[in-house]
Amino acid sequence: MENSDEAMEMDEVDDDDVDYVSIRRSRTGICKVEGSGDDGGRDELLIKLQQFVTLDTNFTRQRIGMILVEVFRTAANNNTKLDVDELMMQQIVEDPDTQVRLDLIEQLPHVATICHESPHLFGDLHDHLLDIIIKYLRDEDNQVQMTAQTAVLTLTKKGLLDNQTIEHKLCPVIETLCRSVDFFNTAISLMSKMAPLIGKELTEKIFLDRYIAFCEDKNFYVRKICVSHFGEFCAAVGRKAVFRKLFPVFVDLCCDEIWGIRKACVDVMMPVACCMTLQHRRLLLAELLATHLNDCSKWVRMAAFQILGPFISTFAKQFTEVTYNQQGELVFTSQQDSRFSVRYSYEGIFPTKCAIRSHTLDAEEHNSKDNFNSSVIIPKPIFEEDDDDDESQEDHISTMRAYKSKIQRQHLKNNDKNNQTTDDTEIYNPFLYYYIAPELPPDDELVKAAKRSAALNDVDRKPVTSITASSKASLLDEEAFKMQDKYLADEFELMNSSNQEIVPQHLIDSFLSMAEPDQCSDTGTDIPHHCAFSFPAVVLTLGRENWPYLKQAYQSLASANPWKVRRTLASSIHEIAIILGEELTATDLVPIYDGFIKDLDEVRIGVLKHLATFLKILKPADRRQYLPRLKEFLTTDNESNWRFREELATQLLEIVNLFGPADVERHIVPLSLELLGDKVAAVRHVALSLVTQIVAHLSDNERLVTALFQELKFSLGVYAKKWIRRQTFAFVCAKLISNNAISGDRFSQEMLPNLLKLSLDKVPNVRLAVARTLSRNVVPMGPEWLGVEQTEEVERRLREMRSDPDRDVRVLAGGEENPVLDILSQTKSEQSRNIMF
Repeated sequence: MENSDEAMEMDEVDDDDVDYVSIRRSRTGICKVEGSGDDGGRDELLIKLQQFVTLDTNFTRQRIGMILVEVFRTAANNNTKLDVDELMMQQIVEDPDTQVRLDLIEQLPHVATICHESPHLFGDLHDHLLDIIIKYLRDEDNQVQMTAQTAVLTLTKKGLLDNQTIEHKLCPVIETLCRSVDFFNTAISLMSKMAPLIGKELTEKIFLDRYIAFCEDKNFYVRKICVSHFGEFCAAVGRKAVFRKLFPVFVDLCCDEIWGIRKACVDVMMPVACCMTLQHRRLLLAELLATHLNDCSKWVRMAAFQILGPFISTFAKQFTEVTYNQQGELVFTSQQDSRFSVRYSYEGIFPTKCAIRSHTLDAEEHNSKDNFNSSVIIPKPIFEEDDDDDESQEDHISTMRAYKSKIQRQHLKNNDKNNQTTDDTEIYNPFLYYYIAPELPPDDELVKAAKRSAALNDVDRKPVTSITASSKASLLDEEAFKMQDKYLADEFELMNSSNQEIVPQHLIDSFLSMAEPDQCSDTGTDIPHHCAFSFPAVVLTLGRENWPYLKQAYQSLASANPWKVRRTLASSIHEIAIILGEELTATDLVPIYDGFIKDLDEVRIGVLKHLATFLKILKPADRRQYLPRLKEFLTTDNESNWRFREELATQLLEIVNLFGPADVERHIVPLSLELLGDKVAAVRHVALSLVTQIVAHLSDNERLVTALFQELKFSLGVYAKKWIRRQTFAFVCAKLISNNAISGDRFSQEMLPNLLKLSLDKVPNVRLAVARTLSRNVVPMGPEWLGVEQTEEVERRLREMRSDPDRDVRVLAGGEENPVLDILSQTKSEQSRNIMF
């Protein structure tokens, strides 16, 4: 019986309820230790830890990590020395329960911090805790592995791991993990996440060569994983290493035979672009993206078109820096003010998992005597390390030419693969397959006739010939090198003769083709949606002077069949209007805007949310044309869509000051009164601010203000049939007073008489609103604002309401709770509830 009681007590043990100093006995036979000083405190802590380690209950052992942190923190506070090796028992580290190991690895960074703050008490950290973390990096459970990664990164961020430890203890482990198929993804992920934390010098020393070797691995799975972290490595190393070591590898991967590798390169092209200069983006990355836009794989082309708009926006003149922030948003920093930036969150549009810090250093373009592209030749070399090295500059130019040549060969290869289907139909023709050539000498006359016929047909089409792979490759190389010199010499002249010089013209042409459903039918139906999403950024990049080149594509998107495309345009049309200005907005955007107003509710809500912004851009004459159309927004496909009406009230609140008093009285006041009587409280709440704003706007016009108060008293006052409307009248009075939108004289004449009458309303909710308005809004204004007689009348009415049958009304009127009145009025309260609901 005694043993069962002890077992029950042990199963229910909790660290907050156990007095470890008075422990008499445990299952392990540990006796009570009553010591003093360091030895006594150490023994107590050891007993406490062993008490939890030896329990059979998994739930209790899962708290071992928190207990361990408490043990170390208590020892540090009491200046008690502990042997870390003795505390970190093998039984704790190798617990079979995954949750126990997971809790332990989660708490180890906290233990390491405590040990680092008190090294004289706990000895060397690296010999114990780091070994446990390294062991858990190879744990069989994936969640334990990921948590161990987080622990390593936490220790690195806090500076608890020096460079020697990282180089000689962690790097060999990471390299060992990379040799295992099961742990390779974990190793590369840890390597890429640690790289930005340890600095570019150490990254280039211990990680860069290993990473490049993995990027060139024969296994496509290894290469694909490495490509997914390419942007993080570009951000972690210097610009010289990016261009001379990483970028050649990136070009090779972009030309990989496996389409999955090429698609992964497209997915990380935006982070890579953020680490390159404007000149490199223009000359090299733009050409790489062009090869992917014409790739033989449908999935590569789809990925390339998805990032095309964001990539074009990196050429905007308004910004000097393009980078990713920690939230995965693409951030553009203004050229005029470094504190001003624009953030685009392309969630679901292209990958944003990399938090990239930019190395962009956009220098001004200068003319060069060399026949190479002048946008690449700048007075100051790109690399800070080679400022006075002319040979480095020449090497840089030759390297750029080599990249350019390789990209051009990939262009030719894509074109050849795209035309391969027509060649295959001839090569595998059944007649040619089964045809057996006779062993007869050819007829000279027939041969001559065939040569003449082939020469005549050469102008119209290429002859179908069978060539070997080696001859085809040599032909491609020879043709590529022939085109290279002409391309490099004439590229600058072609760029100057194009329609615009901000963005490579072939990217603009490809982007505009995304708006045509016929041209992008083979790349998926979502391509027009991506085009619509990025359209404001492209317009901002090219500027209003190049709007004629984009206008037709924008009109095509505005009439697209998928409503999601039209909704995207409707949600951003105000941004394009800001860029274009009032003249182009009136001629080109207003007709499209009018069409969106008549569209589906899913499209109309896009234009409604930014109605005020769009109207502010228009001229007053064009702006007034929309006043009669405001009431159209009250009609929706679904009457229960009350958020539509709430948004309308919000936008009306912002545009009241854009119109004259007569226009407001004629068009906006009726809408505000209708919204004020809406059956949804959220709509009425916004309408209260709208009515208050209208009263303030019309305050100089006596006639219009008087007419508005008459409407309020008629629709919401004592004559209103619904109690909600009568309650709203009290809320209107409170809002007018709190916003100083009405004078005391006008309030006492127009609003106060009806408000006092409503204090006798049969519905408690109405009297409740009146009591709150009188006690919290009217009385604090004082007799100077309201008048002596009116103030006395209000106070007299509040004294009467302190005896109201409803308890809440009495309290708000300044009275006290009266249980007797509550009992007497119980029946009336039940009747009033029936009236209310």
